Parts: sequence; structure tokens; C-alpha cells
Amino acid sequence: MTALTKPLVFIVEDNSAYRFILSKILQEKGYMVMLFEHGRKAVDMLKYIKPTLIITDIQMPCMDGFEFHEYVKKNFAHYNIPFIYLSSSISESSKDKAQRLGAVEMMDKPVNPAMLRKSITEIIDSIQK
Repeated sequence: MTALTKPLVFIVEDNSAYRFILSKILQEKGYMVMLFEHGRKAVDMLKYIKPTLIITDIQMPCMDGFEFHEYVKKNFAHYNIPFIYLSSSISESSKDKAQRLGAVEMMDKPVNPAMLRKSITEIIDSIQK
């Protein structure tokens, strides 16, 4: 596994414009970012590198955010990676499932950049202590 000097955040989002916006928000904060259009692509990279945090959309093709999180918990449990979910339609059942999977945050789209930065900073600071 590769050692990193800056926190690495995986962004797993099928909308390319939204991936770009999220990456800019995080890069301005000094984070390294890797972008994936769905969970299967991110899973392939997890074999080689461990991110500090994963931000994922829920509704995506190939492997949605919940399936991705379940796969990570099953196959990379030793990584203990925190997840933030993003969604344009958050239902009670989605909130319940995210909570059962152990997501640290669930945010509505469009995401408020200041709230996202604050949540990420708090999560990463708590990991690095």
C-alpha cells in the first residue's frame, strides 16, 4: 500500500460535472482526490491504495453506493474507511440503510460546499488523532 502525505478522498459519482465540482472543492482544501464513475471502478483501485475517506453517490449504474459500501465492508474491513453519502433523493429507507452500513454523513444534492468542507475536515481530523 502506498503512503500518502495528504489525505486521499475517493469520489464515486456517476455525474461527471458533479465529480469535477466535488474534486475542485476538495483540492482547494488541499486533499488529493481520485474520481470514479461507479463503485466497481473504485473497488479495483482499493486493491492498490487506501483512501482516507470515500464520498459516494447512492444511485449509480453498475454498482450503487450502498452495494459499493457493502463490498468495501466485506472485502476491505481492515481499512475502516469512513463514507459520506450524497443523494438528490434521500428517503427514510435510504437514511436507515446508510446508518446500518455505518455512514458518517448523508448529504442532499446539491451539496453546500461549506458544509461538505466542514464535515470532511472533522472526519479527517478525527482519523488523524
